[in-house]
Amino acid sequence: MANGCKNLPEECWELIFNRLHHQSDLESFSLVCKQFLSLTNRLRVHLSVIDSTLLIHGTISKLIHRFLNLNSIDLSNFKGDLDPVLIDLANSVSYTSNLEQLDISGHKKLPVKGLKELGLKLKGLRVLKCSNLIVLRDTDLYVIAELFPFLEELDISYPGMDLDSGSRYSAHDVSNWTVTDSGVEVLSVNLSSLRKINVSGNHLISDRSLVALSMNCLNLEGVEVEDCALVTLKGILSLLRTCAALRWISMSEIHVARSSSDFECLATSSRSLQTLEVSNSFITDEFLFLVAKASLPLYRLSLSWCTYFTLSGISSLCCAYRTLKCLSLIEVDFLTDESMNDLSQYLQCLDTIDLSRCVRLTILTFFTLARNCPSLEEVNMENTSIGMKKDCFPNGVKNPRIRAVNLADNLSLDDDALTKVASMCPNMEILDVSSCTSLTEAGIASALAMCSQIRKLQFDDCPLTIRIGKGAELPNLEAISAAGSALNDEGLAMIGSRCSRLVKLNLENCKEVTAEGIQAMVKQCRSLREINLKKCPQVSINSLSSLVFSSPSLRRVIPPCCSAFSDGLRGFYLHHGCRVSSG
Repeated sequence: MANGCKNLPEECWELIFNRLHHQSDLESFSLVCKQFLSLTNRLRVHLSVIDSTLLIHGTISKLIHRFLNLNSIDLSNFKGDLDPVLIDLANSVSYTSNLEQLDISGHKKLPVKGLKELGLKLKGLRVLKCSNLIVLRDTDLYVIAELFPFLEELDISYPGMDLDSGSRYSAHDVSNWTVTDSGVEVLSVNLSSLRKINVSGNHLISDRSLVALSMNCLNLEGVEVEDCALVTLKGILSLLRTCAALRWISMSEIHVARSSSDFECLATSSRSLQTLEVSNSFITDEFLFLVAKASLPLYRLSLSWCTYFTLSGISSLCCAYRTLKCLSLIEVDFLTDESMNDLSQYLQCLDTIDLSRCVRLTILTFFTLARNCPSLEEVNMENTSIGMKKDCFPNGVKNPRIRAVNLADNLSLDDDALTKVASMCPNMEILDVSSCTSLTEAGIASALAMCSQIRKLQFDDCPLTIRIGKGAELPNLEAISAAGSALNDEGLAMIGSRCSRLVKLNLENCKEVTAEGIQAMVKQCRSLREINLKKCPQVSINSLSSLVFSSPSLRRVIPPCCSAFSDGLRGFYLHHGCRVSSG
C-alpha cells in the first residue's frame, strides 16, 4: 500500500480524503504511511482538546505543529487551567496564524492572562465562544473588546455565579459579578465588525444594550436575546429599525399586548429578516397578521411555547410564507390533526418541523405531513399522541425525503404504530423512540427491516425492548443508544451480528448486560470508538481493562464508576489510545 501511494499525486489523495464520510476515518489512513500521515494532518482544520493530560509541559505546541491548517480550536471540554494553554498557543503563533475560531465555553472564568498573550500576537480571531462561564462580568467584556477588535461572532450566553447554598449576596455584589449594560455598550463601541452575538441568559442587561448594539454594530446579522427578562419590545425594535442586514433574531418573553402601537413597526422594520424565533411569549393574531403582510424573506419560523395566538393567526402566516423551510410550534395546544391538515397545504417547501408536546396530534398528522410536504426531511413529534388512534390510518403513502424522525415520549406508540411510520419513511436515517414504554423488539425489528439506511437508533428507557431483532446486516448503523433499556447479552449479540460498523454505543444503566456480552459484541464491531457503561453493575474495572486492551479502535470509554479510576490508570488507558471520561 505504501508503495502504491506514490502512483497518485497528493492532490488526488486530498480529494479522496475530503470525501470520507467521517473525519475520524482519517486516523486509519494516517497509519498506512508517512505520506498519508502528513496529508491527513494538513487536512484537519478543527482541533478539540479534551484531556488535560495531553497538555502537560506545553504539548499543545506539538499538536499545533502537526496540524498546519487549523482554523478552529475547541477547549470547552478541557478540564485544566486554560491560561498556560492559551499562552502556549500565543507562542506558537507562526503555526496558528490561520486561527479564526476559539471556544472556551464551560469554564469557571474567562482566562484573561492567556487571552491577553494570545491577543497581542493573534489579530485574526473572528469567532469567540465563551458561554456558560461560571463567572462573567463587565471587566471581562472590556478585555475581549480591547484584545479582539475584529471579532465577527461572540457568544457570552448563560453565565452563572458559583453561589454556595449558604451565601448571601447583595444587589451591589451581583452587579459586580455579572454582565450589565455597561459591558455590552463597551463591546458595541469596540466591535464594529460584529455580525452575530448571543447574550441570552444575562439577566441584568436591558433594552439599553440592544440600543447600543443597534447604534454601533450596523453589520449585525444575527442576535440571540433569550431569557433576558429586562429586554422588551422597545429594544428589539431598535435593532430591527437600524440594522439593515439583520437576518436572524431569537428572543423570548417578549410580550406583545393586543393594543400595542408597535405591531406594524415590528412586522415591517427589517426587510432582510429570514429567521424569526420567538419563545415563551404572549403573541396575538394581530401581530401575526402584520408579519404576514410584511413580505419578509422569511424561511425559518418558531413560535414555541407561545400563547394567545390562534389557528387563524398561524394560518395567515403560513399562507403568506409558503417558502418556509423550518417551522417550530412546540406545545401549541390548540393544534389538532384537522388543523394540521389545513396548515400542511401551505408547507410544500418545508424540510423541518417540530410539533413536540402538541398533545392532540396523532399518527394522522404524521401521515398528512408525509403526503403533503414533499420536501420534508426531519419530523419531531416528541410527546404527542401517536399510537392513540388505531383504525383510521390510510396506507400507501411514502416520503423518500424524510431522514430524521423523533417520536420519543409517546407512551402509546406501539409496534404497529412504529411499523406504519417506518413504512412512510423508507430512507429514514435517524430514529428516536426513547421512553416509548409500549414498544417491544418487534417494532424495532420491523423499523430496521423497512429502513435499512438507519445510521442512528435511540431507544433509551424502553423497558420492553431487550433486543433489536434478527435480520440482515445493517452496514449503515453507526450509533445506538439504549440507555436504561432492558437490553441484555442476547441483545448485544444481535447488535454484534448485524452492526459490524457500529461506532458509538450507549449502554448507561443497562443492568442486564455483562462484561462477557460486551466482550463478545466488541469482537464483531471492530469500528467501535465510544462506549458508555455508566451504571452497568455487572461490568467490573478488570473486565473494562480487558475490553480496552483487546479493542484497538476504542477511543473513549465511560466506565461503570469513575471514582475507581486514578490519574495513573487514566494515563495508562490513554497510552493505549483510549480516554476515560465521566460523561
